[in-house]
Amino acid sequence: MSEERFVVGSNEIGEIIVTDVETGNVYRYGDISRFFGLIRLLNEQQSTISQLQDLCGESDSENAKLRIENKKLKAQIREKEQDEQLYANEIVKLNKEAKEVLDFKSLGGDY
Repeated sequence: MSEERFVVGSNEIGEIIVTDVETGNVYRYGDISRFFGLIRLLNEQQSTISQLQDLCGESDSENAKLRIENKKLKAQIREKEQDEQLYANEIVKLNKEAKEVLDFKSLGGDY
């Protein structure tokens, strides 16, 4: 898990202090039990955001480049699949011709 963005602490008078590490904002609350679930949720969301950013580029232009690269790769895959289908069709045709030759020879014919 990535570093947590929100950190919970308390002071000597029992106030809950929530610090947003990214912005430096500090929030003070009186009842600690209400905020543990909230802090956990916020940290999980921040972790998810960080993981998604790792999968994407750092900027819009980098993401655009990645999308273009992805389209090129998909086009290459489609081309390879079409080539494979052509080869498969050719193999079927050659196998059919070979079978016809063998059938003809089994009947006593000769080419």
